[in-house]
Amino acid sequence: MDLTLLRTPDPAIRARLDAAIDAFNDAATGRTEPAQPLTIALRDAAGAVEGGLVGISYYDWLIVQMLFVPERLRGQGLGARLMLAAEAEAVRRGCRGVWLDTGSPAARGFYERIGYGVFATLQDYPRGFPKWWLARQGPRQGDTAGLDTSAARDPEVARVVGAGLTAVADGLFGPETGREALAVLAEEGGAPRGALWMVARRDWLFLDLFVLDEGARRQGLGGRMLAMAEEAARARGCVGVWLDTYGFQARPFYERHGYRVIGALPDYPAPHGRFFLAKRL
Repeated sequence: MDLTLLRTPDPAIRARLDAAIDAFNDAATGRTEPAQPLTIALRDAAGAVEGGLVGISYYDWLIVQMLFVPERLRGQGLGARLMLAAEAEAVRRGCRGVWLDTGSPAARGFYERIGYGVFATLQDYPRGFPKWWLARQGPRQGDTAGLDTSAARDPEVARVVGAGLTAVADGLFGPETGREALAVLAEEGGAPRGALWMVARRDWLFLDLFVLDEGARRQGLGGRMLAMAEEAARARGCVGVWLDTYGFQARPFYERHGYRVIGALPDYPAPHGRFFLAKRL
């Protein structure tokens, strides 16, 4: 097997990995369930986007990927109303709960005030600051009138919300530098046998997607690819490597290589769980 570390890898590799992971998950769970986007826009009187919420539901849970309310509109309950609308949509989709992550102490306090609890913590993301994952199960009741909810990804809402969150993060941690997508590609005779897609940012390396052909497993190849990823993390000065995996995927493999569980969500999907693991280098 030839292993190659790819810098700025071809997005086509990512697309193949996404398809392979989806097929594996569907076979393991007996479910065919595409991810469903969610967009909730916060608009002014003229209809211009000022903030909002972007998320996605998959396997019985809704992930709030981004939430932003501009500073001049805060203190009016708009963030709580956006979360109420997301939770109502999660219930409509049959989700068990809602989860998200944040590195902002103020945002963590907001989520805890509306009933979310921390289930995982990663220290030094970036150095000196923690990253928290929070979740809540069970619907709440409240006013969601006037919010523009769509079961599709709205590029304009994603742009405005993403820019707002970037400005908040830059204010907390300083401007982000050194963000980099990487991949480890395994080939045999020029034919791909596996790939690992990862992202270096905020002093950690995130293992996003990892796929090996069935015939290439149990030969130490996965361990070699993981070691190459960890070496890439060290070369970039990363504190460590983190990932998440379903219970029917590769948790034992990562634990054999020194990763430890930092948090978990049960019944994701039932009867399985989703586990968050990390390894400091």
